[in-house]
Amino acid sequence: MDTILLLLSFFVVIKSLFMTSLLPNRWYRAGFSLLSGLFVIGAHPYALDMNKLLLHRVLAEQSALMNISLAVMADALLTGYFCIARLHDRSAEGEKQAWHTVLLRYMPSLLVFPVLYYIHITLFFSFPGTDFALLTGLLAGTVTVSFAGASFFMRHWIGEKEVLLETILLLTFFICLLVISCTIFHPSAAIYHRGTPTDWKGCVYTSGLLLVLAAAGMGLSRIKKRIIRFFKQS
Repeated sequence: MDTILLLLSFFVVIKSLFMTSLLPNRWYRAGFSLLSGLFVIGAHPYALDMNKLLLHRVLAEQSALMNISLAVMADALLTGYFCIARLHDRSAEGEKQAWHTVLLRYMPSLLVFPVLYYIHITLFFSFPGTDFALLTGLLAGTVTVSFAGASFFMRHWIGEKEVLLETILLLTFFICLLVISCTIFHPSAAIYHRGTPTDWKGCVYTSGLLLVLAAAGMGLSRIKKRIIRFFKQS
């Protein structure tokens, strides 16, 4: 479980670095980098109070994985809207955007804060004989420098904005897949019972409903395009 959470934390941090590089204003990017470092310093007393056995016991429960899954899904939705907002940039489109679209352009990865807290606690457990204040300072400095460096230089290293957006979406999909796999294949989720007959009638109804909704969506899209084309021609 620890290895999976560390792997998940690694990919969340990498995704957050990519998202920070796409935040609109350089001062906003610098402020978010500084805020991340200050968060590590502010979480120092709470990380000291955390017990290792209690942490492992909590994270090993099925309910904890469900809560993590919900947080990851919420972050995935915000990330998707962030990518859409950055793809339809005001400077590229030349038109005024809605206020919520402009707001989402300034939305960083909120999942990075609990991940930094978990890394903070893991760092204390990994170096028990070291001064915890020194470890906190090193982690805060590393986080601030890493996010600041990514925000100012990653666009030059990677290249176009579309490549960064594709990478962010792929990392988000991988994180969701990893969390869902952990939740499904968790030992406490195993249920042993006798085989039950397949509800073929329910499967047919569900498949038919999905096909009807898909056809309705395609039909409405074509009707909308024809209406727009009619008004443009007239």
